[in-house]
Amino acid sequence: MFNKSKEETKNPTLQLKGTQAHKAPAAAPQPEPAKPVEAKKDASTNIIGKGTVIEGNVKTDGNLQVDGNIKGDVNTKNHLIVGKEAVVEGNIHAANAEIAGRVKGTVTCSGLLAIRASCIVDGDVITKDLNVESGSTFNGRFQVGVSSSSNDIFDDAPSKPVNK
Repeated sequence: MFNKSKEETKNPTLQLKGTQAHKAPAAAPQPEPAKPVEAKKDASTNIIGKGTVIEGNVKTDGNLQVDGNIKGDVNTKNHLIVGKEAVVEGNIHAANAEIAGRVKGTVTCSGLLAIRASCIVDGDVITKDLNVESGSTFNGRFQVGVSSSSNDIFDDAPSKPVNK
């Protein structure tokens, strides 16, 4: 420290009598935190607010944020966010999705599906990429790493209709 050159203080080594010098052990690498799913900036954003109930299918080319209830299928070519208190009783098709609420139906994503800790899914999940937080609840099957255009993924089992 006091009588060492700058080069000696930059590269700390451990000197043992009668052995070669060894570098101090490096800290273990930390896992990267989960990245949030990003919506396309140029797409329109549609919001279904808390307390709103929609009975019927919802289809949009833009981003969709659901904080209310939907009794029907949801289809978006962009980003879908299902809020913590939201309920979707139908199938979901989205490019990317982030789900924190409850879904009763099949969830299909062609990109990244992010499942938050408060999420409850009663149905199958088909997605290319998956990010799941601890604490989420599932009752169904997962197919990860496949394109959402695969129609024969669960053909071996009878399909269950969604109660609407």
